[in-house]
Amino acid sequence: MAGVWLVSFVFLSGLVFSGLGGTVLEIWGGRRLAFADPFVSRQHMFRSLWMTAISGPFMLVNEAATALRARRIGVPSLFSCVLLSLTWVFLTGIVVLDVAFFLSDLLFKA
Repeated sequence: MAGVWLVSFVFLSGLVFSGLGGTVLEIWGGRRLAFADPFVSRQHMFRSLWMTAISGPFMLVNEAATALRARRIGVPSLFSCVLLSLTWVFLTGIVVLDVAFFLSDLLFKA
């Protein structure tokens, strides 16, 4: 049962971090998250990679939903994008918690 709690905590940590990052980027950009300007551009590669790492799962789901409405992809493709996004959120949670534990060791080591 402890493993279920750990996986849930990691997943929710990634979901919260990506959600907050995506919301901040939407407010900053003034438009919906997508793999397009101002979020992703060739002129600002480092910024684009950072934004995609933070809010990429929501960018992917937004792009897939838009493509489904325009009938460019089907429902199975949408489900595969959602599963990839959920995996991305879980891996983001691992990185966020690893960084948090590393920083807490640095700051609170007595």
